[in-house]
Amino acid sequence: MKHQPVITGLGIVSPIGIGVEKFWEAALAGRSGIGRPTLFDSSKLPPECRIVGEVRDFNPLEWMPAREVKTTARFSQFAVAAARMARTDSRLDTAGVPADRVKVAIGTSINGYIDVAQPNYESFLRGGQIVPWGALEFPAHAATAHVAIHAGATGQTTTFATACAAGLDAIGWAAEQITEGNATAVVAGAAEAPLSEFMLRVFQSVGVLSKWPGPPAEACRPFDMLRSGLVLAEGAAVLTVESQELAQARTAPAYAKILGAGSANEGAHLRKVDETGDSVARAIEGALRSAGLAPRDIDLICAHGNSMQDYDAAETAGIKRVFGSHAWNMPVSSPKSMCGQALAASSAMQVVVACLALRNQAVPPTINYELPDPQCDLDYVPNFYRTARVRTVLVHSHSLGGAHFAMILGAPD
Repeated sequence: MKHQPVITGLGIVSPIGIGVEKFWEAALAGRSGIGRPTLFDSSKLPPECRIVGEVRDFNPLEWMPAREVKTTARFSQFAVAAARMARTDSRLDTAGVPADRVKVAIGTSINGYIDVAQPNYESFLRGGQIVPWGALEFPAHAATAHVAIHAGATGQTTTFATACAAGLDAIGWAAEQITEGNATAVVAGAAEAPLSEFMLRVFQSVGVLSKWPGPPAEACRPFDMLRSGLVLAEGAAVLTVESQELAQARTAPAYAKILGAGSANEGAHLRKVDETGDSVARAIEGALRSAGLAPRDIDLICAHGNSMQDYDAAETAGIKRVFGSHAWNMPVSSPKSMCGQALAASSAMQVVVACLALRNQAVPPTINYELPDPQCDLDYVPNFYRTARVRTVLVHSHSLGGAHFAMILGAPD
């Protein structure tokens, strides 16, 4: 027997707000969370390394005991906080679900490298102390383990490291577990804390950071003619995914049904992008087939939109390939314009946006869209939110190395 997976809980830690309501208020207002870093001194870094999407006012003591905070990496702290919000939102902890029927899946790219592995290595080079929790907090699986411990979940735990699509991969895996009856509930999402002098220089060396010379808040400008690169960011988004039967039995409101998913890979290059949009299109077509929907059935696209010239052009081309004339009838919104590129966490944040668009029948803007690009000529909801009839949302994410993941969410029954 197949089961319909639904999303019943949301949690988010982002540069524009901690918690769903603060996040959504800022998103609809088109409020940018991009600015100068405060976690480190960036004054001696190149200009493009002085623009980040930083989570401000995050207090881990609100989510974890003090003794645990001292030995936990920032990305794990974000994951625990977002997961706790999602569990509370869905009332999962009081649902009476057996612990071994609850699974956890978290995605990440940089894991605990920044605030655990890197300082330990620098201490080693100086002949200093190596902290024992370094071996526990550096691995990508650390956040997943922490979330499972806090949730009291004894079912399977798994971690995804598929770069920017890892959040969608984790949520897609969660949906599969529910569909096949392998779990009653899954806590799934992604977390990232990649901000440091070193990591910004790493991204700068590849030439992908925004070179915007004006105010930092305007640096991330998806689909705009003057876009010049991504803005590195941090954060987390975690969801509670469960069967529709369980949600209805315990009268837990659902944000969305997960209707289908599809993936594809360019198989060509780690950095270069196929600007024909062929792989984007194949991922979207797979999601439509999985959901049993036609292109005209999609009302909104929550886009990857990372503000890189080639990525945005490829995504737009792929949308046109699939949707034809309908491509110009759908709003296309990129939350990265406000939050920046939080790697794996970004795709999970896109799912949160999709859920809230379904709940509120409103579409957040793509801010900083001022000068149209002939290659990017769709309806990107420029600068101001709008109300709209939203019954289905397509979420698309594009990873380093040419991986694409698309997921379709539908309004709950």
